[in-house]
Order: sequence, then C-alpha cells, then structure tokens
Amino acid sequence: MMMFSKVVTILLLLSVIMFSSTIASNNNSNSTTTIVSKRGKIKKNGEYKYFYDSSVPNVCETVYILAVGTAMTVNDYNELGSGISKGNRIVALVSDSTPGNPIKLESGPWIRYYNTIVTQIQDIIPACVNTLDPIIIFGGHSCSVQGIVNALPKLVPQPNGLIFLSPFLITNTMKINPSIPTLNWGFEKTTCLVFVNYAAKAAYGISSPDHRVLYRIDNDDNTIAHCIFTDNGCTFVCPKRKEGEWVIPAVSKSIQIFADGIVDGGKLTKTQYELDVVKDGKALLYVNEESP
Repeated sequence: MMMFSKVVTILLLLSVIMFSSTIASNNNSNSTTTIVSKRGKIKKNGEYKYFYDSSVPNVCETVYILAVGTAMTVNDYNELGSGISKGNRIVALVSDSTPGNPIKLESGPWIRYYNTIVTQIQDIIPACVNTLDPIIIFGGHSCSVQGIVNALPKLVPQPNGLIFLSPFLITNTMKINPSIPTLNWGFEKTTCLVFVNYAAKAAYGISSPDHRVLYRIDNDDNTIAHCIFTDNGCTFVCPKRKEGEWVIPAVSKSIQIFADGIVDGGKLTKTQYELDVVKDGKALLYVNEESP
C-alpha cells in the first residue's frame, strides 16, 4: 500500500511540475482587507505562511496548522487561508515540513515540524504574543494527511482537533485518538487518482463516532476535483474550475464552526453543519454515528 501511495504521489507530482506554482508576496494585506499574512521559515524544519484578521479581538484563540499537499507550497493556499481567518478568531498557518521536496507523506518531517512550531507560535505570529495556550487544530490537504495521521502518537501536545481536505492515502488500519474530533472534506467519486475509499470517507471511518463530520462533494460530472482547495489547482490534470468557486467559502465556514465547537467543549451536532451547500445538494453531510 505504501508503494501504491508513492506511485500516486509521483503521478500527481509530474502533473504539477508542468505548472508553475502561484508566486505570492509575503504580505497579502491591501487597502480593502484586514487580513495579515506573512511567510517565514523554521530552521531545518520547514516553512509557514500565517493568515489572521487584524480587526478581530482575541484572534489567536485557535491556530489551524494546514499542511500543504503533494508538490504544493505555502503560497498555494492564499484564498483558503484568508477565508478561514476573515472575521474569525482563527489563525490559519499554512505549513510545509519539506519545502523543495514534493513528497509530503512521510510522518517524520511532520513530527519535527509540529513539535517545533507549536512552541514558537507566540514568537512568529504577532497576533499570538499574548495568547499563551491557543487551541491547536492540525490537518492538511492530500497526501500530507497520511504523514499526519501516522505522526499523531508522537505529537506533543496532541492537537485539539483534526481537519482533513481530500486526504490520501488513508486505510482502516490507521488510528486516530478517539478523543480528537475530526472534520473531513472529500468527494463522492474518485478524482485525480485519489480513490474515494482511501480518502475522506476512510478518515471519517477511523475517527470517533462521538465527534466527527464528513462532507462529500457531489462531483458526478467531474468538474470539481481534488485540488479545488488550492488557489490554482494542480495543472490541467487536476484543475480548478469555476464550477467549484463555492467550495473554499463553504470549507472556510465549516472550519469556523468546527473551531467554535471545540472552544465550546467539542460537541458536534448535525444542525450546526447544515450549510447552504448541503441544502442545495452540492455536498452530502454525515455526522457522528451516520455512515456514508
């Protein structure tokens, strides 16, 4: 199974190499937004790019460490990072444990990155200087989630929650601490070689039925694909089309609900997560003991 995962990673990588990643500036603030963003490095352990809304009090209540997907960089999730943070007490910390190396599925680099950056949050994020113990949510996109799930037993402190965006490659032999709530976004059909039975559905399956959420995007016509969570998709092989423009706003809203729920004690109810995209039939929703 590990060999299969690496083969899929290489195929995704080859498609991404044919396309230049978005080049973004270190500071995305402009006259019409209060989002503060900056890119930085952790010596020997990776890169990060944080996003927070400077108009929000107590903005560092929650920090979401968002791991980049295969061959992606911290500059490829600007829309999502801004959307998560806008108007909310959440810092989105887009993270890369192996910058320059397209492979993100190994657990070792994520253990080192996480265990380092959680001790430096107050030093690297100005909004967090006076927040000594923020809620920590960990997770990511694509194959980085494989490394994160395998890294979980060695993460200190344990994250308060997990958020996975089209994760891969997840199997039913993997373990998630049943005390940790999870939020998962995936698809109804296989997309970009990310097979549905080893993706968000599987991550939901190994999560505790006491506090888990799964959204499955209706991609029957294949116009919305695995890389919809990035700014520009992953080339023509896994593109980002206008039909999926609703996805990042919906994901951002669900993350805000999830973070607020953890602050309030971690209880999850289906009513909380019934977004308009669920009512409109664009995504299916499963919560706690429900099965896809």
